[in-house]
Amino acid sequence: MHARRLLLLLPLMLVATWPADAQSQKPAQPAASTASAAQPGTAAAAGYGVKLGGFFTDEQRQIARRYYAQRYAKGKECPEGMERVGKAACKAPVEGRYWAVGQPLQKAVDTYPLPDALKSQLPAPPEGYEYLRAGDDILLVSKGLRLVVDMIEHVMG
Repeated sequence: MHARRLLLLLPLMLVATWPADAQSQKPAQPAASTASAAQPGTAAAAGYGVKLGGFFTDEQRQIARRYYAQRYAKGKECPEGMERVGKAACKAPVEGRYWAVGQPLQKAVDTYPLPDALKSQLPAPPEGYEYLRAGDDILLVSKGLRLVVDMIEHVMG
Protein backbone atom coordinates (compact mmCIF):
# COMPACT_ATOMS: atom_id res chain seq x y z
CA MET A 1 0.00 0.00 0.00
CA HIS A 2 2.81 2.39 0.91
CA ALA A 3 4.60 1.72 -2.41
CA ARG A 4 1.38 2.41 -4.31
CA ARG A 5 1.00 5.82 -2.65
CA LEU A 6 4.60 6.65 -3.49
CA LEU A 7 3.99 5.81 -7.16
CA LEU A 8 0.92 8.03 -7.19
CA LEU A 9 2.81 10.91 -5.58
CA LEU A 10 5.91 10.66 -7.77
CA PRO A 11 4.48 12.70 -10.71
CA LEU A 12 3.33 15.38 -8.28
CA MET A 13 6.77 15.54 -6.69
CA LEU A 14 8.37 15.95 -10.13
CA VAL A 15 5.99 18.75 -11.08
CA ALA A 16 6.64 20.48 -7.76
CA THR A 17 10.38 20.60 -8.48
CA TRP A 18 9.92 22.06 -11.99
CA PRO A 19 10.05 25.87 -12.25
CA ALA A 20 6.62 27.45 -11.95
CA ASP A 21 6.99 29.43 -15.15
CA ALA A 22 9.37 27.32 -17.25
CA GLN A 23 8.18 28.85 -20.52
CA SER A 24 9.27 32.37 -19.59
CA GLN A 25 12.62 31.46 -18.09
CA LYS A 26 15.58 32.52 -20.16
CA PRO A 27 18.16 29.80 -20.90
CA ALA A 28 21.58 30.05 -19.36
CA GLN A 29 23.94 31.81 -21.79
CA PRO A 30 27.51 31.04 -20.74
CA ALA A 31 30.18 33.27 -22.23
CA ALA A 32 32.14 31.76 -25.11
CA SER A 33 35.44 32.29 -23.33
CA THR A 34 34.45 30.70 -20.05
CA ALA A 35 34.02 27.09 -19.11
CA SER A 36 30.59 25.77 -18.23
CA ALA A 37 30.64 27.13 -14.70
CA ALA A 38 27.08 27.89 -13.67
CA GLN A 39 26.27 31.38 -12.50
CA PRO A 40 23.83 31.91 -9.64
CA GLY A 41 20.34 32.53 -10.94
CA THR A 42 20.74 30.58 -14.18
CA ALA A 43 18.59 27.58 -14.99
CA ALA A 44 21.64 25.30 -14.79
CA ALA A 45 22.56 26.62 -11.34
CA ALA A 46 19.03 25.96 -10.12
CA GLY A 47 19.33 22.34 -11.24
CA TYR A 48 16.59 22.53 -13.87
CA GLY A 49 18.84 21.74 -16.80
CA VAL A 50 18.54 23.37 -20.19
CA LYS A 51 15.21 24.47 -21.65
CA LEU A 52 14.18 22.35 -24.64
CA GLY A 53 14.61 24.34 -27.82
CA GLY A 54 15.88 27.40 -25.97
CA PHE A 55 19.66 27.11 -25.82
CA PHE A 56 20.89 28.44 -29.16
CA THR A 57 20.44 32.12 -30.00
CA ASP A 58 19.91 33.57 -33.48
CA GLU A 59 23.47 34.90 -33.37
CA GLN A 60 24.86 31.42 -32.65
CA ARG A 61 22.80 30.00 -35.51
CA GLN A 62 24.31 32.61 -37.86
CA ILE A 63 27.84 31.83 -36.64
CA ALA A 64 27.38 28.11 -37.35
CA ARG A 65 25.86 28.65 -40.80
CA ARG A 66 28.58 31.16 -41.73
CA TYR A 67 31.30 28.71 -40.58
CA TYR A 68 30.04 25.93 -42.84
CA ALA A 69 29.27 28.27 -45.76
CA GLN A 70 32.83 29.67 -45.72
CA ARG A 71 34.41 26.23 -45.70
CA TYR A 72 32.16 24.08 -47.84
CA ALA A 73 29.83 26.17 -50.03
CA LYS A 74 32.09 26.40 -53.11
CA GLY A 75 34.78 23.84 -52.37
CA LYS A 76 34.97 20.26 -53.54
CA GLU A 77 35.13 18.84 -50.05
CA CYS A 78 32.32 18.21 -47.61
CA PRO A 79 32.42 17.56 -43.88
CA GLU A 80 32.73 13.95 -42.75
CA GLY A 81 29.55 11.99 -43.35
CA MET A 82 28.30 14.26 -46.14
CA GLU A 83 28.75 14.25 -49.90
CA ARG A 84 28.42 16.74 -52.74
CA VAL A 85 25.81 15.87 -55.34
CA GLY A 86 26.76 17.57 -58.61
CA LYS A 87 27.22 21.28 -57.99
CA ALA A 88 24.71 21.24 -55.15
CA ALA A 89 25.63 21.86 -51.55
CA CYS A 90 26.88 19.09 -49.30
CA LYS A 91 24.10 16.65 -48.45
CA ALA A 92 23.73 13.79 -46.02
CA PRO A 93 23.77 10.43 -47.86
CA VAL A 94 20.43 9.51 -46.28
CA GLU A 95 17.39 11.70 -46.92
CA GLY A 96 15.30 12.83 -43.96
CA ARG A 97 15.88 13.73 -40.36
CA TYR A 98 15.75 11.08 -37.67
CA TRP A 99 16.01 13.32 -34.62
CA ALA A 100 13.88 15.98 -32.98
CA VAL A 101 14.14 18.31 -30.00
CA GLY A 102 12.77 16.54 -26.95
CA GLN A 103 13.46 13.05 -28.31
CA PRO A 104 16.41 10.73 -27.63
CA LEU A 105 18.90 10.48 -30.46
CA GLN A 106 18.65 7.03 -32.02
CA LYS A 107 21.83 4.94 -31.85
CA ALA A 108 21.69 4.30 -35.60
CA VAL A 109 22.13 8.02 -36.37
CA ASP A 110 25.68 8.83 -37.47
CA THR A 111 27.00 11.80 -35.49
CA TYR A 112 30.22 13.75 -35.75
CA PRO A 113 32.00 16.13 -33.37
CA LEU A 114 32.03 19.82 -34.22
CA PRO A 115 35.32 21.26 -35.50
CA ASP A 116 37.32 22.98 -32.77
CA ALA A 117 37.30 26.24 -34.77
CA LEU A 118 33.49 26.30 -34.61
CA LYS A 119 33.27 25.14 -30.98
CA SER A 120 35.50 28.06 -29.99
CA GLN A 121 32.91 30.48 -31.43
CA LEU A 122 29.99 28.92 -29.54
CA PRO A 123 29.40 28.95 -25.79
CA ALA A 124 30.70 25.90 -23.99
CA PRO A 125 27.93 23.32 -23.70
CA PRO A 126 26.46 23.06 -20.20
CA GLU A 127 27.89 20.33 -18.00
CA GLY A 128 26.46 16.96 -18.98
CA TYR A 129 25.76 18.06 -22.58
CA GLU A 130 27.71 17.97 -25.82
CA TYR A 131 27.54 19.35 -29.35
CA LEU A 132 27.21 16.88 -32.22
CA ARG A 133 26.54 17.23 -35.92
CA ALA A 134 24.01 14.90 -37.51
CA GLY A 135 23.40 15.42 -41.21
CA ASP A 136 23.45 19.17 -41.69
CA ASP A 137 22.17 19.98 -38.20
CA ILE A 138 24.10 20.85 -35.05
CA LEU A 139 22.60 19.24 -31.97
CA LEU A 140 22.93 19.93 -28.26
CA VAL A 141 22.55 16.48 -26.71
CA SER A 142 22.56 15.28 -23.12
CA LYS A 143 25.41 12.83 -22.62
CA GLY A 144 23.52 10.23 -20.60
CA LEU A 145 20.16 9.86 -22.31
CA ARG A 146 21.33 11.38 -25.62
CA LEU A 147 18.25 13.59 -25.47
CA VAL A 148 18.23 16.26 -28.20
CA VAL A 149 17.79 19.48 -26.25
CA ASP A 150 18.20 22.03 -29.05
CA MET A 151 19.45 22.18 -32.62
CA ILE A 152 20.66 24.50 -35.33
CA GLU A 153 19.02 23.28 -38.52
CA HIS A 154 20.49 23.26 -42.03
CA VAL A 155 23.97 24.64 -41.38
CA MET A 156 25.00 23.69 -44.93
CA GLY A 157 22.50 26.09 -46.42
